[in-house]
Amino acid sequence: MRRHRFEPAALVLGLALCTLAVFFLLDAGGVWHLTWHTAAFLAAGGLVLAAATGVLTQAVRTVRARSRRGRA
Repeated sequence: MRRHRFEPAALVLGLALCTLAVFFLLDAGGVWHLTWHTAAFLAAGGLVLAAATGVLTQAVRTVRARSRRGRA
């Protein structure tokens, strides 16, 4: 199997959406009442957090690549 780059943004988004799925399950089970405001906030917050993680990851990779080119 080929190795691939680690993508932290995908991990963050996956965790956010899994959290939203758990809240939907709790709502369906009658344990907790999920309003559409809360669901929208969690979905949007997960997307924003994943985007910020992606930007930060790309910045770190760019800086590392520049420093490697400088040493060579």
